[in-house]
Amino acid sequence: MAELLYFAYGSNLLKHQMQARCPGARLHSVVRVQGYELCFPMISFTRSGMGVASIRPNEDAYVEGVIYEMTPDDFRRLDHYESEGTKYRRDTITIPKLGEVWTYFPRLDAGHHYPPSEEYLNAVIEGATEHGLSAEYIATLRAFWDKELE
Repeated sequence: MAELLYFAYGSNLLKHQMQARCPGARLHSVVRVQGYELCFPMISFTRSGMGVASIRPNEDAYVEGVIYEMTPDDFRRLDHYESEGTKYRRDTITIPKLGEVWTYFPRLDAGHHYPPSEEYLNAVIEGATEHGLSAEYIATLRAFWDKELE
């Protein structure tokens, strides 16, 4: 069976969260993906009406995250958790040396920025730290604390 790979960039970086959501998921690698930027284009009412993460194309940017090897059951569980088809849509991106990898994009992205809650952003930073993402990238994550609603 071909590998089912998932690129995580938001709160799914947290090891304990992914283990709870997708018990069959295994860490494959840490990656830097050129041509995308981290953004917070949607409001989540389960996160106090604050912004939640996504990625969007930007040829001048990059996003760091992790690749998990997933089972079909893990994807069913994650699709449910991410409200696939309602809030997010699962689609592929191409990562050099890995090929096509699944990730989640917002169903609608009008370019807005909604500030994430401190709790949510701290979870993303904690997950990035757990996986040893670059200090430069973690500084970029911390900068979202100061970014105002556009």
